[in-house]
Amino acid sequence: MRKITADLIIPVSLKPIRNGVVIVDDAGKILKLDDRRNYDESELEYHQGVIVPGFVNTHCHLELSHMKGKVDTGKGLIAFITDVVTKRAANPEEIQTAIAKHEAEMIENGIVAVGDISNLTDTFAQKAKGNLHYSTFVEFFDLFQEANAQAEFDKFKAVYDILEVTEKSKKSIVPHAPYSVSKPLFKMLADANEGTETISIHNQELAAENELFEYKTGGFIDFYKGFGMSTEAIEKTGKTAIHYALEQMNPKHKTLFVHNTKTNLEDIKAAHKWGGDKVYWATCPNANLYIENCLPDFVYF
Repeated sequence: MRKITADLIIPVSLKPIRNGVVIVDDAGKILKLDDRRNYDESELEYHQGVIVPGFVNTHCHLELSHMKGKVDTGKGLIAFITDVVTKRAANPEEIQTAIAKHEAEMIENGIVAVGDISNLTDTFAQKAKGNLHYSTFVEFFDLFQEANAQAEFDKFKAVYDILEVTEKSKKSIVPHAPYSVSKPLFKMLADANEGTETISIHNQELAAENELFEYKTGGFIDFYKGFGMSTEAIEKTGKTAIHYALEQMNPKHKTLFVHNTKTNLEDIKAAHKWGGDKVYWATCPNANLYIENCLPDFVYF
């Protein structure tokens, strides 16, 4: 048994404890939090600074680790997506080396659990080692090509089926973003998630995402047409992007909205009216600055 003390202990749900003690059994399980004055000095393992719970990385793309530095900053999300699609191919050994390296960096930085996006199976071997707790969000999209919805569902479902669920590894079937998932595919995803899965969705990363649904104009229309894709299935709703997503998803699930750079107060109110306390927000400031050079209005969150 270890009795670890520091200048400050920050528990998960209690007030900070100055000169506190963390009692840990031989297996590493935390048994008790206490005050230093209740112990003889010889019993204690002293550390300067602060002891905090392990950090949670709520939104990660570990399978893209090998792309670090390969995409220029400040180009905007649509250009960023194009670069990821066209530049992500790499030698399998390079991909696995980068995945292992960046997992080690997370551990070094005190991260103990990760919400990780997967489109492929590249991270599954590393996750099987059990170094961190992972909730893997296997991401589905069809880019509003409704005729391809079933084929795209089957493709990503095959990825989902490969990942083994363990004590340290959970998985969910999730939509990529409002601008990339048609109504038929959203329905398939909702039907597939019949349990208590946590859902993640990229949300309102740029103004063009809202414009797509409010007016059916803007950069995403050009993006789809540039790849020779139909925009027929996209409807002008007069509402921001999150409303389209809320209408398709099931509020019984814990739902994590990610990025939210262009999410306003009315959007936030609508989401909580829809899902109550099961709605969560991840703002990813570093990513938002890197891609869009913009931050959400944190006053509202």
